[in-house]
Amino acid sequence: MNLFTFKFLILISFLITITSCSTPKKSDRQATYFGGEIINPNTNYVVLSKGYDFRDTIFLDDNNRFIYKIDSLQDGLYSFKHNPESQVVILEKGDSILIRLNTIEFDESLVFTGDGARKNNFLIDTYLQNEKERQQLRRVGFKLSPPYFKNQQDSLLNVKLSSFEKLTKKNSLSNLSKKITQASFVYDYYTRHEMYFNIKHDIKGKNAVRDIVSSPFFNYRNLINFNDNDIKRLYSYNRFLNFYFANIPLSNQITENREFETHFDKTLYKINLIDSLIQHSFIKDNLLRRVTSNFLLNSENNLESNKILKRYLLINSDKKSQKELKELAGLISKLRPNNIIPDQDLITSKGETIKLSSLFNQPITALYFWSMESKKHYERAHNKVQYLKSLHPNIDFIAINTDDEQTKNWLKTIKRHHYNLDYEYEFKNSKHASEELLIYYRNKVILVNQEGKIINSKADLFASSFEKQLLYYTTQLTRIAEQ
Repeated sequence: MNLFTFKFLILISFLITITSCSTPKKSDRQATYFGGEIINPNTNYVVLSKGYDFRDTIFLDDNNRFIYKIDSLQDGLYSFKHNPESQVVILEKGDSILIRLNTIEFDESLVFTGDGARKNNFLIDTYLQNEKERQQLRRVGFKLSPPYFKNQQDSLLNVKLSSFEKLTKKNSLSNLSKKITQASFVYDYYTRHEMYFNIKHDIKGKNAVRDIVSSPFFNYRNLINFNDNDIKRLYSYNRFLNFYFANIPLSNQITENREFETHFDKTLYKINLIDSLIQHSFIKDNLLRRVTSNFLLNSENNLESNKILKRYLLINSDKKSQKELKELAGLISKLRPNNIIPDQDLITSKGETIKLSSLFNQPITALYFWSMESKKHYERAHNKVQYLKSLHPNIDFIAINTDDEQTKNWLKTIKRHHYNLDYEYEFKNSKHASEELLIYYRNKVILVNQEGKIINSKADLFASSFEKQLLYYTTQLTRIAEQ
């Protein structure tokens, strides 16, 4: 029996006896334990972190288990990551928590046991329920009239409030745990209202949502704490803030009769609004970085991009983020049309290392990207490419896997699906390549010519315009060849 397994068995025994009369009460225990088992692990470690405050790597033993003792814990919401996925856990002094999960269904299989488990099981159950309900919203809910939509969401909220009350009655939770678990569904409730407004505005215009803005629909906005340190890493809180600041310029167009002539004007307004409402450096930095990077990634105007970046650098205090955004601006400029695509090392299905530039054998090569993290996406992407190949036999479609340290699983996946191995590759250094090629969303496609010059670095595999773009580019090349 190795040392890791021995320690794990000791922890199991500790958890079993933790409620006995001879065991100190949780409030009297100084140490906090976090451990568990990973089924079908992708790597041999788990990373536990609390933003900039705390971070440590915990290695798995031969049985894919781990234990970790924290002698001096800062209570709060922590993140644990097993590459490429992550989740959150509430850890408080004296907790002794074990997790068990299967990487094939990371979130769905996650279960907590031990002292401190119930608040965390409530958290993951709420997360999964929120995901299911949002899927239903996309199918039906956003088509409802505002009163029906609000009534539906109020009913769902009441169900969760009832479950929350049962949790707090049956368990002695700290005020911090109560706050985090309640925020997990309350902020998701707020987010759905923001999503509803955003979709209605995009489809029907501002006149269609004028009544929403003047009604009690957004009353909850007066209750928001934009500087809440306790939930700054909570998914539902951050998701809400992103939608809120995306919507405020739209709703203020109505309430303040304000007009934004360009996307640049709207983005600058949004940045200044974040600066005025948020004082918490971590929350402000995350929002400013997201808004600024989104603008830079989608802008074709270098002058406007430089102005937005300059404003961001002026009001953001985090040196690391400033450096990242400056580097992002530089990378974007390198991926403009007619520039040579930055070369990358790729791994073939035979285990050989080759250069990306060696694959440009056709007038147009389309590079598309996928991760095993999303099975639905990569199956759908490969199916779409099969269809496009039938329309454009003179275009090479190259699939590149972006997962890090996943070569064995990648090979199993492409062979199991019977994909054409001549067009399947994996980045040798995924992190570096993804950053340099700005692979920030799954549908991204980069089109290059035979010389490696970029034709389009921002194509979208599933966009309605993509087929038209391919037809346009192939027609242009044919005309040039005939001259």
